[in-house]
Amino acid sequence: MLTRSYLSNLLILLFVSQLFITTGFSQNTSYLDSLDGKFALQFQIADNFQLSSFQGTIFSGKYHFSCRDAVRLGISIEVGDSESEINIDYIDTSAVAQSEKDDNRFGFTIKTQYIHYFNGTKEITFFGGVGPFFTYSKQNENRKSIIDEIETSSEAESNLFSTGIDIIAGVEWIFYNNMSLSAEYGLNFSYWSSENIYKEDSKEVKSENTSFNISGNHINFGITVYF
Repeated sequence: MLTRSYLSNLLILLFVSQLFITTGFSQNTSYLDSLDGKFALQFQIADNFQLSSFQGTIFSGKYHFSCRDAVRLGISIEVGDSESEINIDYIDTSAVAQSEKDDNRFGFTIKTQYIHYFNGTKEITFFGGVGPFFTYSKQNENRKSIIDEIETSSEAESNLFSTGIDIIAGVEWIFYNNMSLSAEYGLNFSYWSSENIYKEDSKEVKSENTSFNISGNHINFGITVYF
């Protein structure tokens, strides 16, 4: 049975071969010629060939506005609200402890890239792309505790903002009509800013952090369906 690692290495090999093919000769026809005006959905191939999000948990797809030019978009949204309650009765004493917690969070990520496909063989082509991304998340936690009839309360709030640019390169193999496999990697330039506020009774603690990072993207191995 083929493993994900084997398939990833196979596509990387096809990518290297593509470079020699492109520099050696050019094809007059390509499957890319039929992609003008087509939409596509993209899925990540995870372990055991399970499909997962490619670059967005809500939507991940692209649109070809010409044969060799496309715009790719990924959208992720997370919304959550949870409540918990804990009651503790101490056997050896009459003390009782109660704790209530309310936690809600919201976040979203938008990624988009401009993709250009270069001349290749009929089924295999090399592509490159660049585009911005934006992430925002907010989380609030309210906690109330009562121990021996003494009540305390606390509130924690965190805000995260991130933006940057992805530069990607990869190879796409049209292995079936309107379906393809692709492998890509690249560089990520990102700026992060976070703010954390903690309040307890009359005390407030606030911290702020910022960072700028340059890192390599993980290999993204996926399947694309055109329509």
